[in-house]
Amino acid sequence: MRVTKTALAVVLAGLLLASCMAHGQRSSGVDPKVYVNYTPYSEAFYRELMTGRVNLYEGFGKYRNVVSGQIYGADGTLIECSARRRLDNRFHWLKQTSTRWKLVTERDGSRIEWDYSGDYKRYASKFYDPETGAFSTEILQNDSYLLSNPGHIQDTWPRALVDACPDLELPAHIRINEKQTSLRMDELRRQDPDAPIRHFPGSHLTGPGRTGLAASGGKPTTTKEEVWAFLNAREGDVLWSPEGWGRIFVRGAGDRHEIWGLKDDGELAWVAGLISLSEDGQDWLGWELDGKIVARYPMGYPFPYLPTGHRHAAFQLTDKLIGRPHPRSLPFMGEAYADRRFVFHPEGKFSVVDEAGNLVEGPHFDGVWRWTRGMLEMTVRDDPAGPKTVRWRTL
Repeated sequence: MRVTKTALAVVLAGLLLASCMAHGQRSSGVDPKVYVNYTPYSEAFYRELMTGRVNLYEGFGKYRNVVSGQIYGADGTLIECSARRRLDNRFHWLKQTSTRWKLVTERDGSRIEWDYSGDYKRYASKFYDPETGAFSTEILQNDSYLLSNPGHIQDTWPRALVDACPDLELPAHIRINEKQTSLRMDELRRQDPDAPIRHFPGSHLTGPGRTGLAASGGKPTTTKEEVWAFLNAREGDVLWSPEGWGRIFVRGAGDRHEIWGLKDDGELAWVAGLISLSEDGQDWLGWELDGKIVARYPMGYPFPYLPTGHRHAAFQLTDKLIGRPHPRSLPFMGEAYADRRFVFHPEGKFSVVDEAGNLVEGPHFDGVWRWTRGMLEMTVRDDPAGPKTVRWRTL
């Protein structure tokens, strides 16, 4: 019977998957529809980290501690030298260049897609640890998250894999690592402990708990305190949703906050309330839209938003007003304040001064400001007219 390259790739992929299922770390007791295994970085980060570099990994079971390698070609080619067992139980290594790879963004964040000659595709989540350089794979199988192929990313191709796959043509920029002569992963790591890429630029831009639910066995990966610290520290920053849409967290009064959904131009597409819930011993964050909870996040598990390192223009504006606390004329405050000026302070406070910059005596001398629903809201103390608002673009 003639076996095509595609069929062979499917068989090999199936064997690897079966090995992962039988011997890899497995999550238990968590519903993947509720406890989503969000990947720790954006698609752009993974593309920068992986493209043109080498992924060395080991398998499970019979392949534990046995080195295999991949090169993520910039043209989408996946160059591989992978370990296999012969019928006599001895190892040999096969070269493969027919598989294509690319990154996609879905409901659980960025994932890698392997395309086996167009007839068969597999998807997996990649987890990078900047402290150690570890680069592992987690897959969803039968409602469980499975850990497979632990390894790391480096810039060089081991001498051991040059000898194992001598006919494999390497990209011109890939150098040979002459220190790495072993096909045992533990020994190869010792031969060049500095080879794994650590603290790759942008690796600080991750969210709480995004370390892998297979690695944790389905247990919580963060805490409520860490989640709130993350949100509070990034109020007004642009965050990424798992599908790659912009979001803004805005603190509110008490236990009710806001999430702004952004259009591509930074304008608001919608505003949802963010509220705390507790049911059956589990703490949740709920996204409330038109009086209904439309989405929920189980506190303590991978958080769905990623930081981008960028600040929304509305908050850049008030940052500037605070950083340069000069008296400002604000026409939207109305005719009653035409001869008054406003000085912005941190913690949502402002002073009312006269045209010369002197504090106004008597009532209406200070107040509080906040962002809400895309508008700057200013409330002067004891002013019976109440809050005044202006949209951020107008301001």
